[in-house]
Amino acid sequence: MRKRKFNKVMNTIGKGEGISSKEVEKEIQIAIDSGFDNPDAEIRAEWAKVPFKGERPTPQEVIEYLCKEMKKNQ
Repeated sequence: MRKRKFNKVMNTIGKGEGISSKEVEKEIQIAIDSGFDNPDAEIRAEWAKVPFKGERPTPQEVIEYLCKEMKKNQ
């Protein structure tokens, strides 16, 4: 997913929620961080499947991964 498309998705969500796209991205990152830090081994195994470049996945990386998984399972 290109950055432009990702930004469009964040804008659409933000408009629907009455918040900025940056706030949407921030809230998604908070949820990712919470899940990523979960000590449960099964949950950690699921997070290990998500490809990411930095210290932890970004909202764009997680959404890209989930979209690819959904397409594979259709």
